[in-house]
Amino acid sequence: MAVVRKLKGVRKISATAATDPDKEQSNYSVSQMSYDQRTNNMDGLIALLQSTPNYNPNETEYKIATYQDKKAAMLEKTQAVADAYVPLNNARSIRNDTVYNTQDNLVDTANKAKDYLFTILDSDSVVYKAISKIRFKHW
Repeated sequence: MAVVRKLKGVRKISATAATDPDKEQSNYSVSQMSYDQRTNNMDGLIALLQSTPNYNPNETEYKIATYQDKKAAMLEKTQAVADAYVPLNNARSIRNDTVYNTQDNLVDTANKAKDYLFTILDSDSVVYKAISKIRFKHW
């Protein structure tokens, strides 16, 4: 049951709320729901079921081969995420440089264009009021 609780992310005994409102809660997460931990826990469940001699369910969803297929699919998806992370992070860095960090970045250019429009538009015009609501800022 401990392995199943780890896979579900629940505690054996639920955390109790503090009765004193001035006292801080001292509970912390024990869910073990990260992808790596879930595959490790699935591995533990498979090993446990393989070592149980009488475990032979009729339902396909509870067979050891089904759990092994689920674990393989989990590992495959985790690897796909890991493979996609580096190119995504590089693309985000390039985007941030273009929008925020270069000498002629998008935010500064937009603010300069906005300032120019304010010099040629009447402050009571609808266009002026609409443009003044647009915010461009560095993060």
